[in-house]
Amino acid sequence: MTQGVKNTVAMFYAKREILGRTAIVELRRRYAGSVIGLAWVFLGPAILMAIYALIYGVVFKLKPQEFSSQEYIVYILAGLVPFLGFSEGLTSGSGSLVAQRDVLLSSIFPAELVPLRAVLVAFFAPVMGLVILLLADAMVGHFSFWSFLVPIFIGLLLLFLFGVVWILSLLNLVLRDIQQVISYVTMVALIASPIAYTPSMLPPGFSVLIWLNPLSYFVIAIQELVVFDRFPPLVVVIGCLVLGVGSFISGLYVFLRAKTVFFDYA
Repeated sequence: MTQGVKNTVAMFYAKREILGRTAIVELRRRYAGSVIGLAWVFLGPAILMAIYALIYGVVFKLKPQEFSSQEYIVYILAGLVPFLGFSEGLTSGSGSLVAQRDVLLSSIFPAELVPLRAVLVAFFAPVMGLVILLLADAMVGHFSFWSFLVPIFIGLLLLFLFGVVWILSLLNLVLRDIQQVISYVTMVALIASPIAYTPSMLPPGFSVLIWLNPLSYFVIAIQELVVFDRFPPLVVVIGCLVLGVGSFISGLYVFLRAKTVFFDYA
């Protein structure tokens, strides 16, 4: 298991240039034909984050006592950044093999790279969302050196998604219902993650739901770094590490072992 994963990771590194070039091509293709083109990479998450901030911060006025109105908006934005990456990456990555059957047996661009590339392309939007978050944090006077650790947890979220979509993209070749289920999974993840509320706002018996949701660990980690200007709790850090590295290794192992069987259904 370990040797196969090591060889594949080495292959990823060897193919990094073609992966980067094709990711850029795929990103441009996604917005081809639109009036403002690649500007949607920034405008899309900006609109979505503004809507959430408006709904929760202005319309519903659900503000925890420990936050000012501006701090609460930053708190929401900090939770939306990993959610955007999770939802976009999960949706794009799980359907990537079905959408590109012609490269499944290619030796030039190995099939393992197809879901990985889809997730990377999907992550352009949350990266722009992160820029918006850090600008908003600086505007309310909370920007600190802890924010420079955010990319580490974004990277762990990427590893987590790589592992998940490797498995889901294979299953999607056989069970096309996967794409339908994912839409509900992302909806549940949005509600179950502490994006617009703090864990302390939940009734005592419901707080366990946060820790059963993998996305919550990444949401809390980024909120702790950006909003509270402190290192996340140890349980959160360990959770992100286990989910990220464990998902990557196990997902890649399953993909390598099962891909030839599932490709027969493509």
